[in-house]
Amino acid sequence: MHMVTKEELINAAKRADKKTDGPLSQNDFIRITGIREWQIENQFTEGGWSELKRLAKIESQPKRSKTLSDKKAITKKKTIAKKKTIAKKEAIAKEDVITELDSLELTDTKSNHEIIQPPINPPAQSKKGMEEMIKVEIAEFGELIDFRSLRHAPINENGVIYLFGMVSHEIGFMVEAVHAAFPDCEAKRHIGENRYQRVRIKFEYKSSDFKSHDYDPAGADMIVCWIHDWPDCPLEVLELKSAIDKLES
Repeated sequence: MHMVTKEELINAAKRADKKTDGPLSQNDFIRITGIREWQIENQFTEGGWSELKRLAKIESQPKRSKTLSDKKAITKKKTIAKKKTIAKKEAIAKEDVITELDSLELTDTKSNHEIIQPPINPPAQSKKGMEEMIKVEIAEFGELIDFRSLRHAPINENGVIYLFGMVSHEIGFMVEAVHAAFPDCEAKRHIGENRYQRVRIKFEYKSSDFKSHDYDPAGADMIVCWIHDWPDCPLEVLELKSAIDKLES
């Protein structure tokens, strides 16, 4: 699967913002671009969607109406006209001063009427060679579980996907495809001898994330997560934290 970069996500957000009338939400971004939430969190580990909006300079307030833009344009024209008037008056005043000076009788180049220009100091050179401060992202880890080749517990959707891939066959699933668009995964679940059932899976770190991200329950059959914290969830939930405990026992 292609891992999108921060620059690609920022450019995608700018393009998506132009396609919406109101403020661009995360759900709008996912719907328009097909990019998944875990891809956003993978690149923007601290602020997630909020950080992406800030870097893409996407406004959170409703976009300004045409009427407001017209008013702004009129105000700008008035400001320009005022500046031109002031500049014209200054030019006329300057010409008057020059004319008055030219009318003075100069006895020699060093007479009392000679105008001595003050020395002009050259502008200070800008400092060069200043090093740019680089922000170092410090990795964070989940609780220590030492489950096979996974040292720490997942702390985001990416970790859930990886862990599910490790144990999917053992717990009765065959993965057909993993998508960037909702739902994340298409799989088949073993339900009996020589019988399998098609399952559409949405990966989440916590089952309640499905609700907070405002996904349509009709678009998935089950949620695979690390922590199940949504008692009234309308979908079947597979909590990997409990599943691997059973595998180890």
